[in-house]
Amino acid sequence: MVKDLLRTICFPMGRASVAAALFFLFCTPGFSAPSLTASLDRNTISLGETVNLTLSITEAPSPEAPAFPAISNLTVRHVGQSSQVQFINGTVSSSVTHTFEVVPAAAGDFTIPMLRINIGGKILTTQPLSLKVVQGQTPTAQEENLPAFLKLVVPKTELYVGEPIPVEIQLYCQQAQDLTMPQLQNDGFTVGPIPQPTQSRTRIGSEVYNLIVFKMAVAPTKAGSLTLGPASCGLKLLFGQPNIFGQFSQARQVTLRSPPQPLNVLPLPAANKPPGFNGAIGKFSMEFSAGPTNLGVGDPITLKVKISGRGSLDLLSMPQQTDWREFKTYPATSKTESSDPLGLAGSKTFEQVVVPQNSEVKEIPRFAFSYFDPEQKAYRTLTNGPVPLVVHPTAATPQPTVFSNPADAEKPPSRDIVHIKPQLGTAPIVSGPLLKQPWFLALQAIAPLVWIGSVIHRRRRENFENNPRLRRGREVHRIVTHELFILPRHAQAQEVEKFFAGIFRLLQEQIGERLDLPASSITEAVVEENLRPMGVDEQTLALVHELFQACNQARYARQRTSEELASFIPNVEKAIAELRKIK
Repeated sequence: MVKDLLRTICFPMGRASVAAALFFLFCTPGFSAPSLTASLDRNTISLGETVNLTLSITEAPSPEAPAFPAISNLTVRHVGQSSQVQFINGTVSSSVTHTFEVVPAAAGDFTIPMLRINIGGKILTTQPLSLKVVQGQTPTAQEENLPAFLKLVVPKTELYVGEPIPVEIQLYCQQAQDLTMPQLQNDGFTVGPIPQPTQSRTRIGSEVYNLIVFKMAVAPTKAGSLTLGPASCGLKLLFGQPNIFGQFSQARQVTLRSPPQPLNVLPLPAANKPPGFNGAIGKFSMEFSAGPTNLGVGDPITLKVKISGRGSLDLLSMPQQTDWREFKTYPATSKTESSDPLGLAGSKTFEQVVVPQNSEVKEIPRFAFSYFDPEQKAYRTLTNGPVPLVVHPTAATPQPTVFSNPADAEKPPSRDIVHIKPQLGTAPIVSGPLLKQPWFLALQAIAPLVWIGSVIHRRRRENFENNPRLRRGREVHRIVTHELFILPRHAQAQEVEKFFAGIFRLLQEQIGERLDLPASSITEAVVEENLRPMGVDEQTLALVHELFQACNQARYARQRTSEELASFIPNVEKAIAELRKIK
């Protein structure tokens, strides 16, 4: 893939491209709202280089190239325009791309302001863009008489142990092929995965180069004066002009190396280190929530913690809290959503279940998350809470038994081997050509009908997959139907614990689906907190309350007969039917 990418970069003007759109019958095109985005192919360059700014406009008529406001020591000029139309799965999308060349006249940090464009009476704006121009002479290939060179770009030379930074390996070439993946000497560093490299063209002085940028995240593992690099890669340089077959008269295999980059790595300060610090480095914000807050002793509370910002998201863990002695805690689950291809920006969400151990618990203690901010060179602690609780002195809620699906039916026995016929028998006589048979002509309509049916089925499946509420509703309906089916069996076998655990699970799943809450957080308190404010009739509330009470008392009540257990089933079915009517 990298080799094909390089060939595409090195010969952008040698071939003409042809765009073709294929429209299908029975498909209705759809259109999206217009949008406007701006981006730079690089955010850090050396003085004397140029950078490309791309302005992309989708789902809108092609406007004229907009004019950027004057920026001191920065020149922005329009160099080209391209358009594209796509037709995918019945949806038409179009885009217009304007390319600008940005030329700095001095080193420093620049901000390209946001741009406003009026498209069809609607004002669209872009985000401001940041560009860093560093002082220093760009490496050249004249020393080896090669029209290519390699650079290792590091945004800062002083950092802390464990601090992740984005690093770029930049390959400049004019005509080349057979590129190998760059290698980076990284003793004392950890290197993250390398996403798909980007491609562009840049001008250095009077020469135009093809530029391939490989990005990665690097973090030091020890303190001291360390050296990152050099970076190296192999490729074949091409000389002369290509013939009609695209072949060059001369080629030379070379290995390019970049200068190494010395770095000063500092240890994390020992002073003012928070007790709960677990190694998080970056800049973060935190969101915290907990529920339910009105429950009985032994009922579960679900904590949700969302940590967002810049840093190594994969290394974040659920902060340990030392003031939670009155709660039983369970292992947390996590989900990472990255907004950066290197995984250095985004959010990580943790969910943890805690259970209060006695009715004296009045609040969820203050939740704290500590991290080290390398920009401010100081520790920071984010806090939330405490959260008030109302814990009723009731018996602990029995944990519902997890029932497995019914066993699969036994497979039918396989047939014995059929012996080969010793005689061919009488061959049938074909009455006429297939093209004259009505059944054969009718058979040709099957393929279009199957195609139309598959398109309808696929769209319904996509709508189902994009609707989590609908997916949960169907799953809960399946669980409730199965549990109602096996309740009479538990009653007949006088399996009291399984019988009431099944009823408890039915109520949790059905009420949780109607209220869009986790099933594990549904307790008896939901009757007063959620169902009554929604206007549920008193008869249904009393019925649900009675069933919860029966489940809570099941462990302490005397052994019930099959008839007594079976008498609960009509009430359960009636309660489920009424709960399903809640909107």
